[in-house]
Amino acid sequence: MTAAISARQLAVTFAGRGRAAPVRALAPLDLEVTRGRIVGVLGPNGSGKTTLLRVLAGLQRPVAGSVEVLGGAATARAVQRRVGYQPEGPLPIGVLSAPEYLAYVGAELGLPDAEADARAHRLLTRLDLLGAGRRWIGTFSTGMQKRTALAAALLGDPELLLLDEPTSGLDPFGSELVMQILRERKAAGCAVLMASHHLLEVEALCDEVLVLQGGVLRARGTLDELLATGDRALVLRGLDDRALQELAAAARARGGEVVGIEAKHRHLFALFRRLAGAEAAGHRGDRDGAGA
Repeated sequence: MTAAISARQLAVTFAGRGRAAPVRALAPLDLEVTRGRIVGVLGPNGSGKTTLLRVLAGLQRPVAGSVEVLGGAATARAVQRRVGYQPEGPLPIGVLSAPEYLAYVGAELGLPDAEADARAHRLLTRLDLLGAGRRWIGTFSTGMQKRTALAAALLGDPELLLLDEPTSGLDPFGSELVMQILRERKAAGCAVLMASHHLLEVEALCDEVLVLQGGVLRARGTLDELLATGDRALVLRGLDDRALQELAAAARARGGEVVGIEAKHRHLFALFRRLAGAEAAGHRGDRDGAGA
């Protein structure tokens, strides 16, 4: 596949204040991300995740190495219009409403007004932001700001998405919606590079991960490559306790180790979804009863 990101010996160092020594934000690293893949960037605070995304978005110049984004320079205006970047933290213009902010982004992307407005309406509907009306985004909750920032990143129908903590501050339903949108973008051939602390979401979503620590790339690979133990597990359903014990005894007789027999649980999100569905059904019943 065609590379969406190709970096060679990319490095970033920030000057220290006063007599302080320079700070190495990124040690020289090589990176290639192909289209149609989602790559997670993991690491503790200060590991270089945001710096890497800013370099790829053309907002931070490296001190060494080379980088190509979508076949061109990351700082080129024509390239930046094909890249969607969602930064961490609050949006920069807090005195605009969400539609006004997306209109501003659309103008920066060079979109015709009517097309920008139509795209914005679709995205605000999908991300459950139409109800905010003309409220200033500076008054939005963290989750609402995150969803507005994602809408802005998606407005130009980008070929590459650079996302800094895209699900931070979202409730489980918001997180699931973002993950669904990213899977759709991947299926459409978009490349996604996302920094995240939400490890379960990374496991559910990413084709491969990078692990940064102290600006150094410590590990890279698919989850199978990085997490595989070589063990195999047998997953069963429909046996009673007696049959399970007999099967466990047979496994031990063949030299296997029975780690445990545990009750199967649904994912916690299933509980959220079931309760929300019950509440919605109750509201519909109230309305029906009121109209009877």
